[in-house]
Amino acid sequence: LLSKRVVEPFSELGVLGPTKKIGDYPKLVVAGENITLYCYVGNHMGKPMYYAVYVKVGSRETPVDPAPLDPVLKLYTVLEHNTSTLIPVTITLKTPGVNRRIIFELWALNETTMSFQYHERWCQIWVNVTAPA
Repeated sequence: LLSKRVVEPFSELGVLGPTKKIGDYPKLVVAGENITLYCYVGNHMGKPMYYAVYVKVGSRETPVDPAPLDPVLKLYTVLEHNTSTLIPVTITLKTPGVNRRIIFELWALNETTMSFQYHERWCQIWVNVTAPA
C-alpha cells in the first residue's frame, strides 16, 4: 500500500565546486578575485518550500549552526516537493588569511511569522586567501 504522506520530511543543502562536482573546491584564492561555486538545495518536506541560503565568511574560530555572522550573500528559491535546484554563487573574499571558512546555511520561511528561520542545515568549504601580486 503506497501513501503520498511523507514519513520523514527533510531538506538538502550542499556546495559544489566550479565544475558542479563535490570535491573540486578551490583551495587557494587571491583576494579580490571571484570564486564560482554552486549551491544545491533539495526539498522533500511534502509541500512547497520557500528557502533562503545565507552565505557567510568566517574563520576557524567561528561557531556554526548557525554562525553568528551577517551574510555576505543571500540566495532565495521556491521548490515544489521532491525537486531540487543548483544556484550559481559568485563570491569575492577581500581579506587575505588562512583557513577562511565559507559557510552556507539553509533557512526556510515560517508561514506563521512570515520570517525566515534557521532550518538546521549547513555546510562549508575552507580556503586560504593570498594577497594579490
